[in-house]
Amino acid sequence: MANAAEESHPPSTLHSKSSLYIYDPYEKRTVLVPLNNFDAFISLLKCVIGTGILAMPLAIRYSGVVAGALLSVILMILLTYCIHLLITGMTECCRRIEVPQVSMPEAVRIAYELGPGCVHCFARVAGFFTSCVLAFGQFGLCCVYIVFVSKNFKEIGDYYLKDYNERYYVLCVCVLQLPFIMIRKLKFLVPLNLISNILLYAGFLCIMYYLFRGLPNLQEREMFKPPTDWMMFFGIAAFSLTAVGSMLVVEANMSHPESYLGFFGVLNLAVFCILCSNIFFGIMGYWRYGEHVEASITLNIPQNEVLSQFIKASIALGIFLSYPLNGFVFTTVVFSDYGKEGKDGSSRKRRCALEILVRLCFLLCTGIVAAVVPNLAALTELEGAFSLCNLNLLCPALIDMFVNYDVGYGRLRWKLIRDILIIILGIIFGIVGCTVAIRQLVDDLSRLQQNNS
Repeated sequence: MANAAEESHPPSTLHSKSSLYIYDPYEKRTVLVPLNNFDAFISLLKCVIGTGILAMPLAIRYSGVVAGALLSVILMILLTYCIHLLITGMTECCRRIEVPQVSMPEAVRIAYELGPGCVHCFARVAGFFTSCVLAFGQFGLCCVYIVFVSKNFKEIGDYYLKDYNERYYVLCVCVLQLPFIMIRKLKFLVPLNLISNILLYAGFLCIMYYLFRGLPNLQEREMFKPPTDWMMFFGIAAFSLTAVGSMLVVEANMSHPESYLGFFGVLNLAVFCILCSNIFFGIMGYWRYGEHVEASITLNIPQNEVLSQFIKASIALGIFLSYPLNGFVFTTVVFSDYGKEGKDGSSRKRRCALEILVRLCFLLCTGIVAAVVPNLAALTELEGAFSLCNLNLLCPALIDMFVNYDVGYGRLRWKLIRDILIIILGIIFGIVGCTVAIRQLVDDLSRLQQNNS
């Protein structure tokens, strides 16, 4: 995310007042291999559409058809608004210190330094914690991807070959992923993202055959589930509706980042497509399979038909090609703040070698977790709740609160009230959602130990 322009404009003294009219970071920003608006749109779809949309029928099972559709719209509006809030806050941080670009951890650190004096001492710690949260979120997402791909290819393998342990499929997925995880430029991932989108949508279209075949009466499905089950919905839906780290990386690599936000901006257009796809897919999957819907709808379709095997392979390959983009985001988080590239040749070589090592360790660790924790539903809920709490809600609200500290919060302090409400929502979602998901993971591991013994 860091670039040459950022290095040539070192951070200056923090300004205490809004500097909208003084410095425009978009004019100063340079990206070595930039994305145009279409590239950004395709990459955004690739960031979000994946295993999450296949889990939406399970989310609707926890909420009910009508409640699920309404909650999905409300949740997407909230999350998209917070992304706008986050990027606006990060841009204002750029203006305050007069640099073209800052990462999310840097923005958190700067915001704390602009806030009240009592939080200044926490600036560096908060920035480092944000880096850890971003990295962990991308790590969890990639673990889900490996589990998903392995489970679907195992179903195909079990039909044509013998019943091998799922861990062998995890190993194969990791080995085949090696050349793709080594791609270091986001622009060069765009063809993979395009192929991945084609494979995913081909699988989604074909799976409609099974969703529309033998539909029961809709009255047999529940329209509203008890609110006590909604937390499971929020965890899965949050996982399927947003990917903050990837969204920020896409914006940071655009040739025209000013086109990213706005009512008809790249972000809103992509979000609208994602929301419509998720609601439609979630309702149809729950309508067709009801309470028997699996963590991924691909696990509900028959195992012994050619069409179903094509669907599983197509979607699994699409998700497989999504892994490099999220691995790229993880590497960007690590090196944007803690691995600045030197100007001499030897420094660049050391940086390149270190980056290759980090990518290999990332792939190895995600493979190990995927082999040890094969519960796809619980992993999805945990990653969704964790990211929703920290990245989608807490960070945007805190950055906005501290950046506006010396400028003012508007009439009746409405900005401060808004930020406090978002923080409270984030804390509630984080505590409840993560607790439920962790409990499921612990129960799952206990059952595995009992079966092995």
